Amino acid sequence: MNVFLKKISLLLLILAIAAGAVGLIPRFKEEMAKKDVALLVEYSDIDVMARQAGLSFDEMLKRLLKDGITAVSFKDLTGTDLRDGDTPLLWGTLRDLLPEGDFDGLSGNAALLVPKEYDDWFFKKYLEARFPGCVTRAVPEGSIYVLPREPKELLEVGIIPDPMAFKHLARLNVPLVYRPSPTFGLSSDDVAKSLDLLFASLWRLRGVLPQGAVMFGYPDMAPLIDVMHKYGALLLQPEFVRFIGGNEAYRASFPDVLSLHSVTTPEIISRNLSRSSLVERFARAARERSVRVLLLRPYDISSGPWIDTFEQDLASLKALLQRDGFAFKFGDPYPNFGHIPWAFLSFLAASLCVITFLLSMGEREIFRSRNFVLLCVVAVVILVLGANRIALFAKLAGALLAAFGASAAALAALEAKKPLSGLCVAFGMVIAVGFALSSFFGTPLYMLRLATFSGVKATLLLPPLFVLLHDASKRRYPEGVCDVLKRPPLWGELFALFVILLAAAILLVRSDNVSLVPRWEVAMRDMFERYLVARPRNKEIFVGYPALWLAFVMGAMKSKVNFTRLGSQLHLLLRMASSLAFASAVNSFCHFHTRIYFICWRVFNGLWVGSLFGLLLVLVFILALKFKVIRRLLFVGEEV
Repeated sequence: MNVFLKKISLLLLILAIAAGAVGLIPRFKEEMAKKDVALLVEYSDIDVMARQAGLSFDEMLKRLLKDGITAVSFKDLTGTDLRDGDTPLLWGTLRDLLPEGDFDGLSGNAALLVPKEYDDWFFKKYLEARFPGCVTRAVPEGSIYVLPREPKELLEVGIIPDPMAFKHLARLNVPLVYRPSPTFGLSSDDVAKSLDLLFASLWRLRGVLPQGAVMFGYPDMAPLIDVMHKYGALLLQPEFVRFIGGNEAYRASFPDVLSLHSVTTPEIISRNLSRSSLVERFARAARERSVRVLLLRPYDISSGPWIDTFEQDLASLKALLQRDGFAFKFGDPYPNFGHIPWAFLSFLAASLCVITFLLSMGEREIFRSRNFVLLCVVAVVILVLGANRIALFAKLAGALLAAFGASAAALAALEAKKPLSGLCVAFGMVIAVGFALSSFFGTPLYMLRLATFSGVKATLLLPPLFVLLHDASKRRYPEGVCDVLKRPPLWGELFALFVILLAAAILLVRSDNVSLVPRWEVAMRDMFERYLVARPRNKEIFVGYPALWLAFVMGAMKSKVNFTRLGSQLHLLLRMASSLAFASAVNSFCHFHTRIYFICWRVFNGLWVGSLFGLLLVLVFILALKFKVIRRLLFVGEEV
């Protein structure tokens, strides 16, 4: 039965890879067609750099466009911005702006004085649309717009687009991005009318990038999303930033969504980021996470003029991205495509491959029972069929396939009679599971992270535990699990348990948490990216594959000599640690926002670089065995 199941699992493995490769074609085509990145800069930063360099705004913008900038953003002015005097507009109460006038009971209302050079039809219509009941007072300097609110109500509320930016950008043939502020207390319909006016006035307005902690228009964002759909505008999604109402807005805008990456000044200061680190970080965002828009800022904690360092960093970033084949433009979003039937077939074949292989590895008689095998197969088929229709089933089936697929790959390598052939089968299983997950879940909804994949942490934790249980069932340790639990623990066992728990805690905390990565590791990552482009994961090259090769060597020695208790513990820990190589590789395929060719490149780099480090570790181990004390610690007797 076991031999039959292994043959079936091998056929299913080949089917899963072939069907998955076909199922990935739509995703691959879209990823290669959308290999572009927009280099975005804020209007206010251009203005500051122009003044520092003694140039006009138009001269500075022309210079930056020549350097490679592809789009310009401008923001809403809030009550705080207007109060602080960042613009030529005057802000306060009507009493402040018109002390000798007739207030008609509006003396305490918020008032905005727009000078004549900016006071055109747009701002009048815009304010009247956003603030129904807005009253206009003509004065020699321009117009005073009296809003039906008090100034304290509008401190964090978007009131009007930056008039200086509007004046400079309205006539330019450059893609524009609008940065709206929250609209607390304003009607969504009124905000939508003002947004409609803005799009009608700026024909090059392509995108909307929210600012503040709350999505503009929240909670009724439908009218604003309708306006954006009307003009074909894109909603930009900043990485690692959470807005109240953000998920609802991005889902409503889908598929007209582009991901964006930026770095703020507080982050630069808190993490002590250098200019080179910033350049590498932006390049990594485009290369590894398929970010389509990069919001660049001058290195504003350095002395001026900022334009010199900004141009140097921009040239370095462009060189890195051009090396990777990126085009610089404001691109189009992914179309809303789903997975094709081949992707479903790959998902089903990979799931059946994993379950049949794991059953073939079982030692107990029940795992060889035909009825039990059929029951498991039927359960998997029902779950995968449900995954094609029901979101909950899809999450469960995906998580199980990733976790058990990595476990099966680890056992395929560790239990093979010939290590090299076992490693090839294990790597093939990783590819089969990876292709199945990437083709089934690799749709724009997951690629934009609007739908999340469950099971990443389980994929890291389950394989080591699976190897532990498998070895315990085969009594690879001097005692069985029940025997160990019945007696007092030994110091060596407590230390091994401590190592396992510590490693698990580190994996859980560091998973998707870049803030806990030390600087030396960041520098090492940058080096790998510089020379290999697709950086292999540390869990593969420094833990998983080295542990696997050392486990191979110790396993070969075990057939000739007996291990001490410490040697058995070390061998068991190495076998458990080796499973992380396959868990990490499968997890790489679960990063659906990363281009599939880059994932395959990264996983392959992890295999050969990790194996190279593994062979070096084996060499160190063999040299260490020349010392008698090492041999006595690991083996019964002194001869190896």
